[in-house]
Amino acid sequence: MIKVGRQSFSLKIMALLLVVLVMFGTAIILQTRVIMNNLFTDQQVKRGISIATMLAARASNHILVNNYYDLHELVKDTQASNDDVKYAFVVSNDGELLAHSFPGGFPVDLLTANTLPAQAKHNIAELNTEEGVIRDIAVPIFDGRLGVVHVGLSDGSLRATLGNTTRQLLFDTLAAIFVGLVLTIFLASRITKPIRELARVTGAITAGDFTQRAYVKSNDEMGSLASAFNVMADYLHRLMTELKQKEEARTHLLQKVIVAQEEERKRIARELHDETGQTLSSLMIGLKSLAESCPSSSHECRVEEMRAVAKTALGEIHRLAVELRPSILDDMGLIPALEKYVADFRAAHGLDVDLHVSWGSDNRVPHEIEVTVYRIVQEALNNIAKYAKAENVSVIVTRDDRGLEAIVEDDGIGFDADEIMLDNESNKLGLHGMRERASLAGGTFTIESSTGHGTTIYVRIPLTGGESGGEG
Repeated sequence: MIKVGRQSFSLKIMALLLVVLVMFGTAIILQTRVIMNNLFTDQQVKRGISIATMLAARASNHILVNNYYDLHELVKDTQASNDDVKYAFVVSNDGELLAHSFPGGFPVDLLTANTLPAQAKHNIAELNTEEGVIRDIAVPIFDGRLGVVHVGLSDGSLRATLGNTTRQLLFDTLAAIFVGLVLTIFLASRITKPIRELARVTGAITAGDFTQRAYVKSNDEMGSLASAFNVMADYLHRLMTELKQKEEARTHLLQKVIVAQEEERKRIARELHDETGQTLSSLMIGLKSLAESCPSSSHECRVEEMRAVAKTALGEIHRLAVELRPSILDDMGLIPALEKYVADFRAAHGLDVDLHVSWGSDNRVPHEIEVTVYRIVQEALNNIAKYAKAENVSVIVTRDDRGLEAIVEDDGIGFDADEIMLDNESNKLGLHGMRERASLAGGTFTIESSTGHGTTIYVRIPLTGGESGGEG
């Protein structure tokens, strides 16, 4: 199912239909009960008036001849032949009870419960009793000259009919709800099936499987949506393939650039050390010989000054050669190279730089990773010297089962890391270069910094089984 929050789309449709059906069924039941109650009440009243009128017509003959026995039998037969007639009695104009159908005695309260107005053809009064509502219908005998007939109609049959009708309507409503829910489940499944298919394909594409496509089964709007989605997936597949190829080409080119850069650094460092360094050394020896053979003390002083300049230049060339490609990195590995570089950096810039190493193995990591970490630490320390205005710097290098991690932290002025990393200006290329180096080695590069709170650089490079043990 397509989930929305914690409820499925189908469940929401079924809940909505259930509410609609319950409300609709309840309204129908209530409305039907009202209509049937009014209808049955009206029919019962008309029937009661008809019974009372017929009884009054037949009772007039018995009253005229004073035949009260037959009058009594007539009243009893009227009550017995009609199930909803609870009682019947006849009262004279003087209020004298002439006949009644009560076997256990006549309740005298009925004599005054329903008074027939003068000239009225009938009168109805509703009496609330223990057995329910009884409608007392009074009809005059012989235009009221011989007395009044009272017939009491019970609403028991009406209530029973309403109850049976209500139960039948309730059963029909429940059946309609059941059928409606079954149809809703079927229709919701048909409606949501294309959506579930789209969700499945979307999840597969999100996971990197760009070969998945939505199954187009119909020609309606959902079919059009699935077709459009497949077109989009094809375009996205082509786009991601091209992007992957370009990224692979860029990574390969960048790797070649970095390798070429390192090789060029090595060549320049070798030339500086072997050729330029030897030339300056020869120059210093020649100047020393010249100073010894020169008779003039003033010339000797100038020659010594030139020797000092040459000596300084030789030291600077040696330092540049070491920074370009320290031989200790190739010969002894990352940690000795970092120790020497940190010591030289501390002496050159007067910063308090601490190097902490936690190396959980006697083996070296692959040379490419050593070069990557060394260059990143080197670039980070150079940036601190140029921009950070820091007083204390900490370099932490850790190797464990998870990989190799380098942390460079300072207490300088800091900067907005997010803004800087989004800026591709030339003066920010050092940070981007560090990130590229870490990425090419399969690692991650993170900067945490804010204005006035210093900067921390994290580099983590995973080590596989083959990388965990290099040459000793």
